[in-house]
Amino acid sequence: MKNIVFDMGNVLTKYKLSDYIGTYTEDEAQAVLLKNQVCASVEWICMDRGTMTDEEAVRSICKRIPQSEWELVERFVREFRMKQEPNPPMEALLGELKEQGYHLFLMSNTSHRFRAFSKNIPSVGYMDGIWISCECGYLKPEREAYVDFFRKMKIEPQESYFVDDSPANIEAGIRLGMRGCVYHQDMQELRRNLREAGIDLKDA
Repeated sequence: MKNIVFDMGNVLTKYKLSDYIGTYTEDEAQAVLLKNQVCASVEWICMDRGTMTDEEAVRSICKRIPQSEWELVERFVREFRMKQEPNPPMEALLGELKEQGYHLFLMSNTSHRFRAFSKNIPSVGYMDGIWISCECGYLKPEREAYVDFFRKMKIEPQESYFVDDSPANIEAGIRLGMRGCVYHQDMQELRRNLREAGIDLKDA
């Protein structure tokens, strides 16, 4: 195994949508609106795919919500993920893997805001290659996303291990020959899975 591939949200960073929304509003109705009309919207997928800008998404979403909520939605979309809590144990693991000579990669569904907020995520600095969906036009777990990732990173799936918080994303990689595991916020479990894949790690 030569390459270790990581997802971002809930892996490199600590991220829980309900808690994040709670930093914008304590009103239950507004929280439901942000969750359903923004985060679970077609526009959100389009931003991650790179086919819609933040401004276009906000204009589209605002057509179906009360005008009183336009400012909240615009601010939420503009600032989304700009404030993220790093995952220090994961950062330490990446440093250890880097010392062992493994090549590290990021594969994430995210929008163009990534280039701004990633500066605040220390783990990103360990990456030998970065694949983000908005710059490629594909989304995990689409097969084309993985084909594009392997081609652009110039690595082989059989030599790669994937860590993601989504079972569907891991399964898609496995179909193409990549091994992997779902990260359940349990570092001991993750380290055990990596060792079982033949990846050298110190005792912890």
